[in-house]
Amino acid sequence: MVLAAIFVPLIAALAALSAAAIAFLVVQARARTRTRDLEQLAQRLGLSFSKDDLFGLAQQLKDFDLFRRERSWFPRRSRVNNVLRGQVGDTEVYLFDYSYVVSSGKSSRRITQTVFFANDKNWYLPNFRLRPETWWQKIRAVFDKSDIHFPDSPEFSDQFWITGELESLIRKTFGAEVQQFLCERPPVHLEGNNFYLLAYKPRKALRAEEAGLFFERCCELVKLLKQDGKLELLNLAELKTADPASVPLPRSTQ
Repeated sequence: MVLAAIFVPLIAALAALSAAAIAFLVVQARARTRTRDLEQLAQRLGLSFSKDDLFGLAQQLKDFDLFRRERSWFPRRSRVNNVLRGQVGDTEVYLFDYSYVVSSGKSSRRITQTVFFANDKNWYLPNFRLRPETWWQKIRAVFDKSDIHFPDSPEFSDQFWITGELESLIRKTFGAEVQQFLCERPPVHLEGNNFYLLAYKPRKALRAEEAGLFFERCCELVKLLKQDGKLELLNLAELKTADPASVPLPRSTQ
């Protein structure tokens, strides 16, 4: 009886440790596979690839809502990795994984999502947020008048919730062809500020094939925004690997 009282808890503890070790190894194996798949995607698209955030993106983009709202007084161990980098014309473009840890007290899990980032010193974007409009936001709209409506485009207004500063500039940015482009390719979340543009699907880490398509569509949107409303789909031949020594790092939004 005494031996049972000693060994039963010990066996249970060893089993728990073994399960944790196996889970850790599985997570590490999946991470290596994802890094390999995204590196191969970068090669197919003619982009540079780095496993780690060599460009300081996490720090540079910390004031955007995507990064700010996932932080609280308790550190969530956020990180940026698997960074694909290149250019479309004069625009720097990135695709990367952004992850953070959610803790419920007794357990925790890491959330990873795919993020597109464009940086172009030759454009000026208003400070805005765009996201698909949910049923809850439709109810909220009764009391919250911050959503910018487009009376001439009821389909666009019905699909997306847009908030931000300088409403007239936001309306100019989201012209008819930009609206059509977004309506044909929902859902997506966008954030803009000066020469920065972010696009992502919250809490969704895209597989390499999906990430490649998402990247191409985001590049199309970048070209559309730069063409003052003239829709010119992305010519993949324009994608070229960015030379890290020749491309300046993004500036802070502060």
